[in-house]
Amino acid sequence: MKLQDKIVVLTGGAHGIGRAMAERFAREGARAVVIADRDLPTAEAVAAGLANETQGIACALDVRRGPEVEALVAS
Repeated sequence: MKLQDKIVVLTGGAHGIGRAMAERFAREGARAVVIADRDLPTAEAVAAGLANETQGIACALDVRRGPEVEALVAS
């Protein structure tokens, strides 16, 4: 999968495998990585620490709540 200049959205991106994926996608040249997680402060820290020119965007999201997911997709 080519990530150069792509926008990536990760649910559960503030911890563990999600965080590792966010960092990897940034290293591979993603234009932006959206870190969507219930833990907003940690998501913000992950987004702020992404490498290269990648724009990190943090947002609070609980995937169990459909309207939250719909709002993320719409934005």
